Parts: sequence; structure tokens; C-alpha cells
Amino acid sequence: MITASGLGSGLDIQGLVDSLVAAERSGSDLRLNRESAKLQSKFSALGSLKGALSNFQSSLGGISSLATFTANNATSSKSSALSVSADSSAQEGNYSFSINQLAQSQSLASLGVAETDTALGTGSLTISFGTTDYDSGSDIYNGFVQNTEKSSLILNIDSSNNTLEGIMRAINQAEAGVKASIVFDGSGHRLLLSSDDTGVASSMQVTVADGDGNNTDQSGLSFLAFNASATNLEQTVAAQDASLTINGLTISSASNTVDDAIQGLSFTLKEVSAEPVQVAVQPNTAGVKSAVETFVDGYNDFIKIANNLSAYDPETRRAAALVGDFTLRSVETQIGGILRGAVAIPGESFRSLAELGITTTADGTLTLNDAKFDAALGDDPQRVAQMFTSFGVASDVGVSYLGSSDMTAAGVYNVNVTALAEAGFYTGSSVLPSFSGNSVLIDSDNDSLTVSIDGIESGSINLTQGVYGTGEDLAAEVQARINAASPLANAGLSVLVTYNSSTASLSITSDTVGSASRVDIVAADNATAATLGLAVGAGTQGADMVALINGVQADAIGNILEGAEGTDVEGLRLEVNTATLGSLGSVTFTRGVGASLNVLMDQLLGVESSLNDRIESLDNRIDSIEERRSQLELRWEAVRARYTSQFNGLDSLLGQLQGTSQFLEQQLNGLIQLNRTNS
Repeated sequence: MITASGLGSGLDIQGLVDSLVAAERSGSDLRLNRESAKLQSKFSALGSLKGALSNFQSSLGGISSLATFTANNATSSKSSALSVSADSSAQEGNYSFSINQLAQSQSLASLGVAETDTALGTGSLTISFGTTDYDSGSDIYNGFVQNTEKSSLILNIDSSNNTLEGIMRAINQAEAGVKASIVFDGSGHRLLLSSDDTGVASSMQVTVADGDGNNTDQSGLSFLAFNASATNLEQTVAAQDASLTINGLTISSASNTVDDAIQGLSFTLKEVSAEPVQVAVQPNTAGVKSAVETFVDGYNDFIKIANNLSAYDPETRRAAALVGDFTLRSVETQIGGILRGAVAIPGESFRSLAELGITTTADGTLTLNDAKFDAALGDDPQRVAQMFTSFGVASDVGVSYLGSSDMTAAGVYNVNVTALAEAGFYTGSSVLPSFSGNSVLIDSDNDSLTVSIDGIESGSINLTQGVYGTGEDLAAEVQARINAASPLANAGLSVLVTYNSSTASLSITSDTVGSASRVDIVAADNATAATLGLAVGAGTQGADMVALINGVQADAIGNILEGAEGTDVEGLRLEVNTATLGSLGSVTFTRGVGASLNVLMDQLLGVESSLNDRIESLDNRIDSIEERRSQLELRWEAVRARYTSQFNGLDSLLGQLQGTSQFLEQQLNGLIQLNRTNS
């Protein structure tokens, strides 16, 4: 049955129902709206507080980093000729540089050929690196001393690559310290070889084993020879070292980047300069000042937001969302305690921010007295660093402070070493001669091996073929070839190879220490074990240091110690470089204002912090209000349906009554009319 509201009686049933439902739900809607608005206001305010804390923590980056206070600035009076950078170990001072000569790499060019794909000779090509005694003017090649730190490049040239283009590709694909290109000089195509590295010790010697049996003529592959027997390549650029003077002292360098002349300074030579270049090294006072100013501004931004969130206007009697809020009060109290407290630094000098010129104003913001701070920084920069950063000072020169964690407590901690860290090593078998009138020949049967250092494989290593008259020379060759292997060098790994005359054997020792340190022989030529004593197999694994920090065994990786979890020294990281067992004195650890505030911010902003818990709780309560709204909507829909049904029933009844009334009225009118007619 279809019911049309109001059709029977003319009543506005929809309007009546809407009015009744609205009147009935007004009380609950008002309560929910008020509750939701209050929760939303607190939720938003706490979110603003969290954002302000996060921004404040960002401003602490500079003052909580020790690098800010230990950095040095180095400036050059002529950066187009010399650029300079300094690290924390650089000493304050002034230097005068004269740049007499730049380092350059050697270039060699072949004779020209008509076409780049013309077949040339076959055989083998060996490019070695070292110091060449060669006079290009007279074309006299007096000798060559190989650089033991660089491996030779040995290429087999056959029908697949015996063209100028094929040789170029083979050299470049080897990535062995030399680049090849083809240059057309107007009459022919020439192969140009350029050493990757500058300096006289990186010049090239090219030897050829020509398939035609003649290794020195200009026919076949030997047209690429450049050695004492044949100079068929033209030296277009001679290798040379850089030459400079520092405060009158003459210095030479194989590279135009000089980082070992003055401790903590790295120079890049760009051009010869007859005019002296002045270099000044000064502490990074401007950087420290900037970091402190950033911290002050960051705190002031935070406190202004915090003040707004807890403000009360007596004229309007309106209170901000966090007036009297315990979370905000707790945050401000904890931050204020660090700012106004004393840092536990030994000594009689300043210990508070106020003594550095950082004080609190009436509205709670900080102000910086530039003159007072600059004076403190000039008088005792290390003390200023301790005022802000995490700082560890060891009483023993063999112990170095590396870092700490949020869990490390300030204090003085004793260090005691019970076992030293050890390096991994491989000892070969005793097959070498005594070298008293004897020698070892390295040829194609025993010149190849592959080692693994600390788990990194070297790739195939080729020893320089030749006769070795001493065990020391043989050890130096094996060491140089291993250390020159790109995978190891790229990983920062190296070894020490020694010859033991009492056992007539070679020993290969990793330069690292600890349980990850090891040396293994992965592959070797068939004759390598018999002639050199280097057989495929595992070496002896290294060992981590065993030490106690404050009586508790520390976690160790090599000679790096870290305080045990759950103790006061948890996260304290130390490096121990000593051969001494027993007590190594103590380490005094302090946490300055910046570091302490950073730890506090991590705690306040952490996932499990009380601030985060409150924000999540408010969010859940807001969600629960919306769920209650949804449930009430279902209830009001049911009420609306009930009222609509009742009014529809009333409307139907009224319609029937109106119909009966009309019928009775018609009957009454008929009787009246009949009565009039009869009379």
C-alpha cells in the first residue's frame, strides 16, 4: 500500500516529524558537538606543540655536533691557483705557497695507420707503471723502475682485437690505470695512451711479445713498444710531479691534490703562480656563533608557540586549549631545567649558559650577549664545546672517544683490556729457498692467484714475471699486487706480506683487526703452491678485543668498544690503539646543553612518548564520538520512521472521519430539503 503523507487530512506530516526529531535529538547533538570541539581543540594544540618541539630539535643540530666546534676554516688568497680545505686536526696558522709546476700524466702516441680497422700484429701487450728515465729530445731510454703499488696490464692480442680500434677497446675495458683513444692527425689514425694518474712514478713502459718474433721493429704489434729496447711510441706529454714551496720549503707531489704536506689541510693545485698564495687557517668561530644563534632562535620560536597555547585573556575570559595542561607544563619544566642547569664539566671555568651570555628574558625567551659569548669562545673554545656537545676525554693516549647514545650517562668510567684485538692472516707452506745464492722464478705457471681479504675477493691478481733474489723482494711484489687490486682498494682493504727466513715461507696479514679480519687464498695457478707456498685454503681468523668498561665486559668489533646494554655506559664508543694489557685509565663523559636537549627531544617526540600517547588518545576519542554519531543517526532514523508511521496512521483516521462527516452532512442536508418539500 502506498501512503502519501497528509493526503487524507492535509497535515504537514514531514514538517511535524522533522520538528519532533530535531527537538528530541538537540540535547545529544549539543553534547557531542561540545565534546568534539573540546577534543579537537586539544588535539590541534598538542599537534602544534609536537610540531614546535620538532622544529626546536632541528635547531639543535649545530650545537649538539662536536664537528661544529672542532672545525677549522682555511682560506686561499688566490683560489684560482690553489684551493684549500681543513679538518679538525689542522692547526691555526698562516702559510705562503709558491706553485712552480703542476703534476701531469704521461701520454704516448703510436705511428699513424690508414684505417682503424686494419689488422695489425698479434701477440701480447704489457703496460707497466713506474719511473721512466727517458729523454724525448734525444729519444734515449735509459731505464725503468716499476711502481710496486701498481699492477701491470697484460693483454692478449689476437684476430678478434688486433686492430687499432680493438686494442683501444681492450685497454679501456681492462680499467687498469690507462686510457686509450684514437686521434686522426690529418694523415693517419694514431693510438693515444694516457696514464690515469699524474706523477713521474705513474709513467708507462710498454713491452710487446710480437707474434712475428721481432719485438722491437715497427712492424706488427711491436709498433706499440716503448721501452729500453724500442721507442716506437712518441712521448707527447712527459709525466711530472707537482713542485711547490710552503714557507720556503720545497715540496714535490705526484698529484695536484696534496693532503699529506700539512696535517689537517688538503690543497688542490690549479695553476702555476709566480706570486705567492697566502693560506690562513683559523678556528670556525663564525660557524659556532651561527649554530648558537640558530639554537637561540629555535628555542624562542618554540616558547612563543608554547605561550600562545597556554595563554588566558582576562578581558574576553577566553583560555587557550592548553591552559594548565600537565603535558605542556612538564615539557617546559624539563627544557627549562636543562637550559638553566649547570653542566658537570671538571674544572673551575664556566658551567652555565648564563656565564656564556645566554640568558632568559621576562617573556621566557632567550637572548645572546655577543660580547660575552665571543670572549668565552676566544678564551676556552674546548670548554664552550663541552657546554653544548656530548664529549669524552680519555686519560690514556691509547684510548679515543668516538661517540655515545641517548642511554649513556654522564660519568667517569674505567677501561681495562684483558685481550688485544688480532688481525687475520694466512701463512704459506715452507717451500721457499733460503735465498743465499738461490732465487724464485715467477712465470706463466705461478703468476696468478686470487685472495679474499675480510670477505672481499680481489679478482685475479697477476704477479710480475721475473727472477726474485730475496724473500723481501718477493714479499714486496705479492703485497703490491694484492694491494693494487681494485675490489680491495675500493673497499679500503690492504695487507702486509712478510718473508719468514726461519720457516722459508710467506705470511699475508690483513691490515684490519677483529673477528671479521681474515685472509684466504681462493684460487691459484697449479705451480703456485709448490713454488711460493700459497695454496688454496683458509687462513687464521682474527679476534676482537676483550675489555671491561667500569667492570662490565664491553661489546667489541675489532678494537672498537661499546658499552654494554642496560648499563650506565650503554652506547659509549671507544677506540683502543695500544699493545698494553690491563688498566688504561678512565674516560670522563659529559653531555652538554645541546646534546641533553637533543636526547630530551627524542624522548618527547618518540613513538612511545607521553605526548604521542595523548595525541593518539585524543584521536581515538574523536573517532569514538563519530562512531556515537553514527549510532545515534541510526536511532534517529528509527524514531523518524516510527513518527512517520504514527502520523500516517493519524492522517488515515482523520481522512476517514472527514469522509464520514461529509456523508452525514449530505444526509442531513437531504433530510432538510425533503422536509421543506413536504411542508
